[in-house]
Amino acid sequence: MRSWTLIVTLLLWMQPLAANELRLWHSHQSLHASNFIDQLVAEYRDGGGEAIAVTVLSPSEIKVELLLAADAGLLPDLILMPSDFIGLHQQLGLIPLDNRWNPPGLMASTLETARIGHQQWGIPLIQGNQLLLYYNRSLINEPASTWQQLQAQQAMVEAKGKKLIGWNYGEMYWLTAFLGAFGGWPMTDGQITLDTPAMVATLEHYRGLSGSGLISARCTYYCAHQAFIAGDYAYAINGDWALGDMRQALGEQLGIALLPAIGDRPMKPMRATHLLSIPKKSHAGRPDEARVKRIKALIAYLLSDQGQRRLFALSGQLPVVQSAYNHALASGDDYTRVLLAQLAQSAPMPSDPKMTIAWQAMAKGFARLMRGATAAEAAAIMQQQADRELQRTP
Repeated sequence: MRSWTLIVTLLLWMQPLAANELRLWHSHQSLHASNFIDQLVAEYRDGGGEAIAVTVLSPSEIKVELLLAADAGLLPDLILMPSDFIGLHQQLGLIPLDNRWNPPGLMASTLETARIGHQQWGIPLIQGNQLLLYYNRSLINEPASTWQQLQAQQAMVEAKGKKLIGWNYGEMYWLTAFLGAFGGWPMTDGQITLDTPAMVATLEHYRGLSGSGLISARCTYYCAHQAFIAGDYAYAINGDWALGDMRQALGEQLGIALLPAIGDRPMKPMRATHLLSIPKKSHAGRPDEARVKRIKALIAYLLSDQGQRRLFALSGQLPVVQSAYNHALASGDDYTRVLLAQLAQSAPMPSDPKMTIAWQAMAKGFARLMRGATAAEAAAIMQQQADRELQRTP
């Protein structure tokens, strides 16, 4: 029923649009105004480019919706997606790219996130994607630098009728930031590594945070975004993708800081890029030479020095073109300093196709943990699920 609903939704999206119109899908949402991708595309049009039909997908549903759209032949001309999605390049039917697609000055470190082996599957547009600690200055004078300090602030915050902290507790992207603090990682040397002492320690610590009442195990992305913006939470752990929205909503009341250390161990969130990828077959069929030229014109604008500077100005997220990145560094504001400091304490998200299997396996093991399994049992279940799926994969 869920799949059929999504397909019907996709079909409805397609109806009012001209077949020849270029279409871009992404998941960068905004609660208060046009998101920065919509604004960049509008500026491209106003500057003499063509109008682009933009569809915003739910961050939690984008992978499923892309796969369903691929099966139905309803993909757009361009997809802006997290870099680990290139592990699905076969299912999404992405066009392999070469260096002629890359703009001058594209940072080599970001280009690596677009490749599996030596083959490139997208063009980086944004870098970072790491988690940050957001706080409300009207509730917190000095942000906690450790989880122990944060716990000590709970009574003070609750005395004000507020909750301490929210994040998307059941989402594995958040869990990996804790895993990094304990010295673990979902993949090592190209292999899925989930049944490890580091994962066991992580799961024990993580469940302890909810068991102590610090965080609700039912907290979703809503807690980390809308409820935080509404002033219901003193802190939130969210991605750098939410920075522009939060700055617009909270203004000078918004503070950001490094993720709290666990004792003397800094947390290590994943970092990645968002890539512009091109399906071989979209709603308009296979792109012909004229359509490819139009796609390249939009990409050239978004990855120009001007476009990348505007991206930084609108969203606060870090550019991938060196000249615009240097401009961001020179801005010297507190937000950018924290972004860069947290980026330095992060680790790259694997683009290996096996990472899709690792995410699914982690989610299944975590669900068992929440139903009463021990941390050791949950870690073993994660690995068993991953190994089972790897055996099925040709």
